[in-house]
Amino acid sequence: MKKIFGLICFLGFGIANPIQAQVGSAMVNLEQGKLDKAKEAIDKALQNEKDAQKSKTWFVKGEVYSAIAQSPIPNFANLDKNAARTALQAYRKAMELEPNQKGYYKDAENAIKTKLYACAINQGANLYNSKEKDLANALIAFEVAHEANPSDTTAVTYVSALAWETKNYDKFLEYAEKIQKMNFHPSTKKVTQIQMAYLYAERKNTTKALEILENGIKQYPNDKQIWGLTAELYEQQVKNGGQNNLIEFYERAVKQFPNDADFWKLLGYAYWNKAVEVEKEIRKKKEAEGLTGELKDPKKQQKAREYNTIVDNEIKKAIPPLEKADQLKPNDFDIMDLLRACYETLGLKDKKAEMDKKIKAIGRE
Repeated sequence: MKKIFGLICFLGFGIANPIQAQVGSAMVNLEQGKLDKAKEAIDKALQNEKDAQKSKTWFVKGEVYSAIAQSPIPNFANLDKNAARTALQAYRKAMELEPNQKGYYKDAENAIKTKLYACAINQGANLYNSKEKDLANALIAFEVAHEANPSDTTAVTYVSALAWETKNYDKFLEYAEKIQKMNFHPSTKKVTQIQMAYLYAERKNTTKALEILENGIKQYPNDKQIWGLTAELYEQQVKNGGQNNLIEFYERAVKQFPNDADFWKLLGYAYWNKAVEVEKEIRKKKEAEGLTGELKDPKKQQKAREYNTIVDNEIKKAIPPLEKADQLKPNDFDIMDLLRACYETLGLKDKKAEMDKKIKAIGRE
């Protein structure tokens, strides 16, 4: 790797070109740890259009700003709180000016992969832990670290966590997607999925939120937390005609967790609520067709019975899951009360009477 330190610009020529002298001055001051003077010199060098077309000049700028990024001395570190980003841009410019990948191309490429990653991590940590707690610039530094080493998980972790902390949710979602694709621990991926789903739900993008959680269920089929969060979103969709989706979800849930009384209970509730909605629609049809009140016409009586059967069949679907829930969780008043309502509506007098006794036995009416 080419060494950037020394009086290279001043050797062999008597008096150096003023701009070349600035590059050399930057290199000397960098070697001596005088980062403020090194920055001043390289910035001046790049004000010259001709010198700004040289890869060496940009490479030296990358070296100077990398040093600033990782400096533990506040006076130097504060010279540019985005020094890591500036260094990355400088190194990339040096590579751009070497289309044949000669000269300083490899030096700049290697500096990005090795030196700059550590510099950016250090700068991000220093900014985060500073008295000012400069979260915005810390986030930028950690992003530079990720760009310098895209396969490393540390920078991605820091960016996602800091984006969440600063409520930069677009940035969080961007990096949360990266977490799902990278070699992170399953627990980290799961937590991130939940956060992503929460954000999309907050943004009223329930479809995307459900997509994420359903994928989480496939990855972690025994995780009740994810199942529970998914249930909440399906419940929210009921208002928009998602009753069948909710029922289908709870059917899956009771198969996955056959001894979970709550899922059986919620399945029963879902069927009951669907029956209520069906009853409302049937009532409207009966009113429109003159099928309410006392009916003397046999045809109308038959049609009314057919409509009533439709409602009864929907109610019957709620009974098996509610009875299963009652078996798994005895003395739950909500379960027993809804079962009693089902029995009463369907005219199942014996079952209704039996449930009345059970309810009375727990001190309820």
